[in-house]
Amino acid sequence: MNKLWTAILGNTALTGLLLLLGRIFAAVVFLVYGTNKLIHTPQMQSYMQSHNAAVPVSLIYLAIVVQIGCGALVVVGYQTRFAALMLAGFCVIATVLFHSNFSEAGEMTHFLKDFSIAGGLLFMFAHGPGPLSLDAYLERARSGVPVRA
Repeated sequence: MNKLWTAILGNTALTGLLLLLGRIFAAVVFLVYGTNKLIHTPQMQSYMQSHNAAVPVSLIYLAIVVQIGCGALVVVGYQTRFAALMLAGFCVIATVLFHSNFSEAGEMTHFLKDFSIAGGLLFMFAHGPGPLSLDAYLERARSGVPVRA
């Protein structure tokens, strides 16, 4: 089994592809939920109000920008560390504000899921987007390394 891992991890093209897929998988939930918030803003504001009346419902607009904007940045791998850290912070804050009433069905699932996603995003922050990203492309261009189209 160790030879298999060595073969996979030693293949830059394969690990680059895996990191790209990981970024897409991590970001799709934010793109979908951010778009849903944009399309159904009044309903989402009602949801916010019912789960935590102390939170201003106007924060929905910040949530939309963070989820869609940072989700898109993660997919293309531009400013990836910043976007991953923003999304991780969003997960933690949203979870604490809206998914901490464990007497409601499903809230523990949301709580654990959101913290798990935040953990994965912290890995992305720590290790970067990988070679198949705009960040890597721009770094190669800045350093004078020939960049293939």
